[in-house]
Amino acid sequence: MNLMNKDIWLGIGAIAFGVFLLVFAIPSFVSSPSNVPALVLAPTFWPTIVAYIIVVLGAALVISRMSGLTNESSGETANVPETREEQLYGLGRLLAMAVLMVGLVIATPIVGMVLATAIAFAFFAAIVVTPRPLTSIVVAIVLPLALYAFFSHVAGVSVPQGRFLTLP
Repeated sequence: MNLMNKDIWLGIGAIAFGVFLLVFAIPSFVSSPSNVPALVLAPTFWPTIVAYIIVVLGAALVISRMSGLTNESSGETANVPETREEQLYGLGRLLAMAVLMVGLVIATPIVGMVLATAIAFAFFAAIVVTPRPLTSIVVAIVLPLALYAFFSHVAGVSVPQGRFLTLP
């Protein structure tokens, strides 16, 4: 199976996953009160936006590959690992990301969302081997604090606090 067919199937899978989210997962598992003062504060708003983006990007991938907008003979090369060591390295990084995501879910009630996401972002930067580690560490600290300040103090949405760390 060549790269173009894989991309088409990936696009079809993305469309199917987005439709699944829109039709079943979000309405079934995301509860939203009817008295939300602003639409963007509703718990279903952003998951729905993300699901629509997944559908649109999947459709764009399928359309671009079927219409020939990208040509494999134009010098594009697939970024496919060639050696067994590179494949194992890629699988190790994928496993590390899975462990990181599970760890984030487990750590959030214990240490709070702000600290857990800061630590998770720092580990994510290490897993993907970022070219600017200092910038990543600064973003790992500043971004969760800025988001906490906005949601807690401006939007009035409570952010989960941990047992060990309580922010004002």
